[in-house]
Formats: sequence, structure tokens, C-alpha cells
Amino acid sequence: MRLTELVHQILATRLHSGDFAIDATAGNGHDTLHLARCVGEPGRVIAIDIQECAVAHTRAKLIEAGLESRVTLHTANHAARLEAFAGASAEGVAAIVFNLGYLPGSDKSVQTQPAHTLRALDASARLLRTGGLLCVTAYRAHPGGEPEAAALETWMRTREAAGWHIEC
Repeated sequence: MRLTELVHQILATRLHSGDFAIDATAGNGHDTLHLARCVGEPGRVIAIDIQECAVAHTRAKLIEAGLESRVTLHTANHAARLEAFAGASAEGVAAIVFNLGYLPGSDKSVQTQPAHTLRALDASARLLRTGGLLCVTAYRAHPGGEPEAAALETWMRTREAAGWHIEC
């Protein structure tokens, strides 16, 4: 089973109709679409990606599935957008999903950066409701992937020491 499939299985068991979820790295829209299905008609999803082509792919996937009304799309850096949400929102988020690396089929030089990802994770920690779910998939095999995965692991271990439940 691919890691993305495992994440989708976990989300399906933890998200409920009416929940609020965030896809911090929309990519080609697979996670966004899954979140939109999980939260149901009364639910809400925010999807973020730095690349307009990723947002366009995600929008097309949502329109094809008839779920575009559940999702608000943002073309932005995930750190900046999540920090803005964390500063403005008191609403608890049920789940936040990150799929780190680069957009498959696009310019591989455009990829998530450890410093931005750590800022985005800090903002996510403020946004999640008690018992909320943070799912992060990090790909190590591309240039820049290993340092980002190492930074992520350090961040997670710090949270685990603070009482978070972490599964790898």
C-alpha cells in the first residue's frame, strides 16, 4: 500500500460530515478531493499550493467530482497562508494534510522547503482542534527531500516529547 493510500484510510476513519480540513500542499488534488468527500456537504476544506498549475489541477478534479463548493483554493506559500489562518481563526481544524516534495509531472526545482514547512507545521499545531489529525508525507529520494524529512522528524519528536501521539 502506498503511503498516500494509508493516509486516506486514516482520514476516512477520523473525519466526519461537517468537519473542517486543510490540504496544505494541494498538488494534483488527490488529497483535497479525498478530504472533500470525507467532510461531506456541510463540511469545509481549504487547499493551498504555491503553484497555480497545481491549484488548476485540483480545481478541475473537484469540478469533475461535483465537490468544488466544499473547497476554497489558495495559490500561496503554505507557511504564510497557514500562519494567516492561525492568526485569524479560532475554529478548530479536524485534519491537516501535507504531501511534501514537488508536484509530480512539473518543474522539480519548485518544491517545499524545510524552513517554510516548519513554519507551516507550527501554524498547523495552533489550528488543530484537540484530537485533530496532522498527516505528513515526506519524500526523501529527491534533492532537498532528505533535509526536509530530517527537519520534519525533529519537529515531530519535539511534539512527541510535549505529549503528542506520533505514528511513523
